[in-house]
Amino acid sequence: MPSTDTIEEHWEEAEDNPDETIHFTSDLEIFIRFIDDNPEIANEKIPEKLGPISDLHPLIAAVEALRQWKINDGSYEHARAAEHLLSESLQRGLDEDHDSVVVRSLQELINLQAKLSHDNSEELSTAVDFLDDRYYEEEKGSRSGFTETIELVLQHTDPDETIDRGLLQRLFVICIVRANRYRQEDDELGRNVSDQSSCRDFLGQAIEIGSELDIYDADLKRRYTDEYWRYVETQGERDTLLKGSIIDEALRDPIVSETLSDGEKVVWKNEMQDSVRKGGQELKRSGKKIARAPPGALKEQSETVQDIFKNISVYDNPTKALYWLVNEVELLPPYGEQNPEHHSIVDLVNNLHPQLSGHLTQVGPDSDITQDYAQDLLQCHLVTSGAVVRLIEEGWLRERHFFQLLNMVSGLSEHTIWYLTDAIDYLFNKEYAASIHISIPRLESTLYELLNDLGDDVVRQMDGGTGTRTLTPLISQIDSYTGEEFQRYIEYAYNKKEGETADGNLRNRTAHGHLRIGQDHHINAVMPIVDILRIGYQLRPTPFVATFGYPSKYLYVNGSQS
Repeated sequence: MPSTDTIEEHWEEAEDNPDETIHFTSDLEIFIRFIDDNPEIANEKIPEKLGPISDLHPLIAAVEALRQWKINDGSYEHARAAEHLLSESLQRGLDEDHDSVVVRSLQELINLQAKLSHDNSEELSTAVDFLDDRYYEEEKGSRSGFTETIELVLQHTDPDETIDRGLLQRLFVICIVRANRYRQEDDELGRNVSDQSSCRDFLGQAIEIGSELDIYDADLKRRYTDEYWRYVETQGERDTLLKGSIIDEALRDPIVSETLSDGEKVVWKNEMQDSVRKGGQELKRSGKKIARAPPGALKEQSETVQDIFKNISVYDNPTKALYWLVNEVELLPPYGEQNPEHHSIVDLVNNLHPQLSGHLTQVGPDSDITQDYAQDLLQCHLVTSGAVVRLIEEGWLRERHFFQLLNMVSGLSEHTIWYLTDAIDYLFNKEYAASIHISIPRLESTLYELLNDLGDDVVRQMDGGTGTRTLTPLISQIDSYTGEEFQRYIEYAYNKKEGETADGNLRNRTAHGHLRIGQDHHINAVMPIVDILRIGYQLRPTPFVATFGYPSKYLYVNGSQS
């Protein structure tokens, strides 16, 4: 959460240079999010940090009025005060060319008016006027609030109303004009990837608006698809491997997928696979290491996790910080929140998932794993394991912190704890192969022992007597304790062939001798131990909650939970 001094500094920078206003509004957006997501922190921090500077800008005072109204059962007068202050902030932003102030003020003001059932037609018209001024004839300043403002207008207009329909038609024209201009610039500059991406972005916005207006859009979608291929060809001239990756991305785009015929999809897929193979061969000949590049700025994400860990350690202790890291929900792929527009990998790439290594992984015909989920799973593993290893190297994490959490898992046998202790020791000594081959079998025994301790049926009958259930039925039993999202994660990470699209299915690859040289790395050594601790908390949370409370980076960092 930004300090008072930081906010003042960012405002001074904005006064000197309007392009810097984004930092000021980003500071205030953090406080606005806390009002909805963490009211206790908001009630404490907003008066403390914003109170002394409430006269600096009406948007700051509006945040305090919103807090009073939303959290503290404020009166209608608080809402009216917020509405007045946001209107003042909007006008000031327009007068001073502070675009991000305009965008943030419009967002909060129009949403507030909707909740109060106040007329917001004037503000919606202002939003469209703002976009028309900034983007119609020429693009002025940053485009950071363009999509956000279009979504706001779409949310609060009714295309069946004459005035609203006129606003949407103006937005549609703005997007088409800008797309045409970027296409013209691309022709003039000779295939500029930035112009190509911008052209496609504006066409995508036009298609979304056109769907609200019931405008025939088949030609527009074909143009969007053609622009995507133009982008593929331009990037392919620079990097063959990148070309294959972009085709994969394009095939997952719902507009492209809808527009291409079956025959065209085959052509695109063949080109994708050919590019991936050629790119892999080129890298191999060059002697460079072939690395898979997951989405997002993973280094920054890992550093954020490390910073939160260190803050919790300072406020409390490293064991509590490890408890948070292990159970932070943002470090698990969101199975239940996937974009319904995304299709299965099977539908999009003909049962084959391209790897940047140049290889292709077969996916079964009944799989429901999506490209989004596979990428999220891999990204979560990279961020989590990278943070753990770095914290170990810097001395923030010690073996004893893992042992303390492990000993809190109620229901684990002394045999499992014994072997997991060895796995942790090997991890700290960077003997990753040994750690992997010890911890993976113990993940299965952990599930068996905890479910058995909870009274679940974990015994199977077979020829010659009885035995324990195998991993597949054990995983299927945990959803009543953990929910489907965590159950699916364990399935793909350790037990389903489709998980290999995200370097998962680790238990079967290890047990059947399919782990290859070079795959005995820190990711595969860290994650089984982390996931065993996660299973311990998910199935038997009481000892952990009694000691640490529920895992929360907000409460822990601010020292509000002991």
